[in-house]
Amino acid sequence: MDNTKTVHRLSTVDNAISLLTLFLKYQSIGLVDIERELQISKTAAFRLAATLSDRGMLLKNSENKTYQPGPIIFQIVNRFHSPDIVSIAQPYMVELAATTKESVYLSIRSGNKHLFLSGVESEHALKVTTPLGEEYELYYGAIGKLHMAYMSAKDLQTYFNRTTYIQHTETTLDIELFKQQLSTIKQDGYAWSLGERADGMIGVAAPIWGNSEEPVAALTILLPLSRFNEDIKEQMEKIVQEYTAKITQDFLEKQH
Repeated sequence: MDNTKTVHRLSTVDNAISLLTLFLKYQSIGLVDIERELQISKTAAFRLAATLSDRGMLLKNSENKTYQPGPIIFQIVNRFHSPDIVSIAQPYMVELAATTKESVYLSIRSGNKHLFLSGVESEHALKVTTPLGEEYELYYGAIGKLHMAYMSAKDLQTYFNRTTYIQHTETTLDIELFKQQLSTIKQDGYAWSLGERADGMIGVAAPIWGNSEEPVAALTILLPLSRFNEDIKEQMEKIVQEYTAKITQDFLEKQH
């Protein structure tokens, strides 16, 4: 029996975290950026930025009215010196991209969405790329499905109750088949997406583990449909798990 309690998020806290993750995309942000990206009103954007600035989480530039990460954030990071999953994973990602000749990306779950923290693009002229720092729905794409597979049953149920499931392409799974697939993904330790997020895009993903019950991050290989065939399917499954195991080991060693 799954006794894990469902966490009910506060919308204001959720918006504050989403605001801070915008710095993965931008060097600085303005109120218009906050309003547009978080889809909140001008008044709410102003109050959120003012509160975070007052608490030292943001630093306002009085000349151009933009915001940057504040001193409190840097003090927290410097105090704990926790291992940086991006720095640890990067050399492995470069090696994996060179070996497969395809694009490789690192993702973390952020509430009911996930975002790409880092990536190494394929050298092919025809390749699959994705913007860093963008938040994506969990329910489509290999890496989103992988994150979902390790969520608790109660949190999954809450997610489906609050999320409108949309078929983005002809190959996007029926919602009941999708739910069944999550159990298979957790059992296999990897996830595939065959054009479910965007036509012509193929992805395979595997988890990177820390000391928690959910993956600390996930790694995906993205390639165009034109270079995919059954002969390389097993090779991709094997190599993405091989490299996530290496990153996991390195990450855990650096935590001690």
